[in-house]
Amino acid sequence: MRKWLQRLECHLEEYIAGMLLLIMAILVFLQVVMRYLFHSPFSWSDEIAIYCMVWSVYLSASWAVRERKHIRVMNFIHLFPKKIQLALITMSDLIWLACSLFIFWQAILLERSLWNLQYESPVLEIDQKWPYLIIALGFALMTFRQLQIYYHWFRHGISPLESKEHAVETLV
Repeated sequence: MRKWLQRLECHLEEYIAGMLLLIMAILVFLQVVMRYLFHSPFSWSDEIAIYCMVWSVYLSASWAVRERKHIRVMNFIHLFPKKIQLALITMSDLIWLACSLFIFWQAILLERSLWNLQYESPVLEIDQKWPYLIIALGFALMTFRQLQIYYHWFRHGISPLESKEHAVETLV
């Protein structure tokens, strides 16, 4: 059971994001077939495909944080000695963490306002508090994954400069 939970923790975002991308691709393909071959498009498929895409983007951003593959200008940072590299990465991560927490808080405020309003999607009439929930969830996951990187640094000595592959080898 512990191994299963550990695998889920390590791959949660990629499983869900992958499934959402698959659903989105199937829905878009079906929409094209229905529209151009049968001249009878679905009214609902575009809306669900958009929700799948947006949710997949936010979950994939969290996945990129976990894998340490988010966009960074590492060529510039690698020009400096290791201690300065670590200081630059840590400083940029702290700024990023502050921004993520700020956006998370703003997403919570948005979500609270959506719980007080009746705002539905045009076709499926889905209450928009549910699709918008991904903003708060996505930034919460990104913040958690970033804190997890520093937890592994302090607990296991895995530097934020090390690749994900080296970090996994060190933990195993």
